[in-house]
Order: sequence, then structure tokens, then C-alpha cells
Amino acid sequence: MYLYDNCDAEEVKKLILSKKYFRNQGENVETHCTKFEKDFSKFMGAPHSLLVTSGTNALICALTALELKPNDEVLIPAYTFFATAAAVVNAGGKPKIINIDEYLSLDTAEVELAITKNTKAIIAVHMDGRPCDMNSILNLCKKYSLVLIEDVAQAVGGTYKNQRLGSLGDYGCYSFNVDKIISCGEGGAVITKTRKNFEKILSAHDGCCSFGPTFKNSFTEIKPSVGFSMRASEIQGLMIHQQLKKLDSIISTLKQRQNILKSILPTINSHDTDGECGTSIFLKFNSVDDCQKKLIELQREKIKAIAINMRPAHSVWQWIKILQEKFGPAEYKISDYLKTIDVLTTVLKIDVLFDLDLKNTEIFADQILRIIKN
Repeated sequence: MYLYDNCDAEEVKKLILSKKYFRNQGENVETHCTKFEKDFSKFMGAPHSLLVTSGTNALICALTALELKPNDEVLIPAYTFFATAAAVVNAGGKPKIINIDEYLSLDTAEVELAITKNTKAIIAVHMDGRPCDMNSILNLCKKYSLVLIEDVAQAVGGTYKNQRLGSLGDYGCYSFNVDKIISCGEGGAVITKTRKNFEKILSAHDGCCSFGPTFKNSFTEIKPSVGFSMRASEIQGLMIHQQLKKLDSIISTLKQRQNILKSILPTINSHDTDGECGTSIFLKFNSVDDCQKKLIELQREKIKAIAINMRPAHSVWQWIKILQEKFGPAEYKISDYLKTIDVLTTVLKIDVLFDLDLKNTEIFADQILRIIKN
């Protein structure tokens, strides 16, 4: 969470004193959750939006809508938080892991080679606020009749060729936990383009919603199915609605500082640098030893840098064993992901410092440059 103020606290206090915490308050009754959903849809450029309890559950909602069978494959990148893989498993499918490219996102050439008759969907993960190669991914989905789910957990507010991330695919899934760009502590959202898809995720997120007065008349294109319990509370709805009002300002502030860092440092580009959220920069080194040496030097100077292989549960080698135990070791061989390992073990991630003014951001960049060039 980057921005919060006393106004947020006062609004939450009013809600707590009202004792109206439940989002479902009757058909056509406007609540904090529905206000957020309406404005989030408008912001993202998608007609349908649903607030849920986490980014993981947002993915599970979208994947559940696909009605996956045990042999159905969903392609995911080797560099992503484990929740992406876990959501596929929880929705009844099988994750198929694809190496990343030099931009740290799905290698689209390898994606096409991995598509089989069992492939049902691709999850494009916009890691660290950096857009994937969406043109190529969209073309592959069209060519092979695949569903496209965008995992925008770490990139809410970002764009690809001036379209909001999450709005290009069939479903866009977001996270609002405490480490994300906007936050309500925990929470997530799903956006989608069609009424039918919306009814599917609505049913998935709340298996009982079709019985209550709020949503019982909402199902016109599908029959409700057995779902889960992923309802967000009014407290989450209020907090994330307040945060949404700050999102453009947050992205602008981050981008200003990221642009200064990029003008001074040799950073890794993304597939759309203008569309990045500006949360971090990446530095590439020639070898693992050089990368580790520079990491130690940066940390000695109290610069918060991290090697990708040190991030918890973000890289394939950190969570592949769980999939091996589920599907068998022959299905997931770590040797298949050496390309990803080679990329990630020679890259350092440095967060953009939101609270640092522009002048001190320049000083910060110069300090990093001195260390990495030494």
C-alpha cells in the first residue's frame, strides 16, 4: 500500500459504527462493494467487475468458469508467484510451465510449442508491474481457440498499448493484499467482457448467492453451480474504493521515479515500457557470481536489492516440488526450466522508492550506478 490518509480511517470508522458489513443488502441496493465494482469496471474498460477476497481467489473464479477437467492444461510462466499454479490445481486443471524470455515474462515462442489438444487456457502474468507481450499472446489464443486469463496481481493500473492490463483477455484477475499497488489488506477482483462470463464468476465466488434476494435474479444466461465462499466484506469494499481513487496518482508518482532510475541505470526493458506501473527496476549481470557480488555490495550500502531466486515462492524451482508430488515427478523436470533459471539468477530487482523526492531519486540512482560499475 503506497497511499493512505485520515480520510480513509474516518470512512472506515463510519462503516464500523453503522454495523453494515455484509455486501449483499438486497437487489439493486448500492453498497461500498458495488460502488467499487462500478468504478473499477469504468477504470479498467471492462463491463463487468467482481470484488472477491484475494487475488488467488480471483484466479480460481476465472479458472472455475472454464470447467476444467483433470487432463486440461493451463499454460503459466516459470516466473510467477505460486498462487498462479495453485489456482489452476484448485480449479481442477493441470499447470503447464513455460520458460520466460529476456523481458522476464512468458516466452511466446515456447508457448506455441507447448500447446496441445489438452491446452485450454493461457495465464499471462504481468509480474512486477511489467506488461507481457500481449499482441503475440492474443494472436496465439485466437489461433488455437484458447481462453486468456491475465494475472494482474502485481500490475493493477498498468497498460499495454494504452489498454489497461486485465482488459485484453477473457478475464483479468487482480490482488489487493498489503504488498500490492492499492490494498485493502487482503482482497482481489475479476473483470470480464461478457455477461455469461460474469454470471459464471458470480456463481463461483458465492455458491449460495442465487438463493438470496441480492443476486437471485442475476442469472439469465447460465444455471448457478456449486461455488465457493469468496465474498468480500463492506470493509474491504470501502477501503479498496478509497484506494482506487488514488491509483492514477500512485502510478504517476512511481513512473516519475522509475524514469529517473532508467535514465541513469542499464535496466531490463519490458514489452511496453510506457505501460509499466513503475514499481521496480531490474539489473542484468553477466554471471551468477557477478550478480551475487553486486547484491552484497548494494546491501552493504543499505540499498534494498534482492536476487530473484531469493524471493519466496516466485520462481519455478521454489514450488515445482509441490506439483511433482501432485502429478508425479516425470511431469515436471527442473531441467526443462534451465533457461528461466539462467535468466533469474543473473538479475537483481530494486524497488522504486515511492516516498523519495525526484532529486534524491537521482542521488539514489547515481549511488547504484557507482556500485554496479565498480
